Amino acid sequence: MAETQMMDVMRSSDLPDIYFNEFGVGMSKNDVFILLRRNGKEEAVLNASHITAKSLANALNEAITEFEVRTRQNILISEEIEKLMEDETDA
Repeated sequence: MAETQMMDVMRSSDLPDIYFNEFGVGMSKNDVFILLRRNGKEEAVLNASHITAKSLANALNEAITEFEVRTRQNILISEEIEKLMEDETDA
């Protein structure tokens, strides 16, 4: 999908807008599912083929890498933040 077309769809009110700050991932032999949560409350489940899930993971990784390069900021993941917070309380 072209970037301008994607932006038009994103600006449209035709699709639900889902925000999440937690997720879980599961897998079967046929599909991958992603449970989206916001503040501990389930919001949605995404189901995708393995191929689509891997393509999504690659696209997200590329987007985050580009963001980090452009902003010169390394985005920490949850586990890194938890480790830093544990280290600080141990000091």
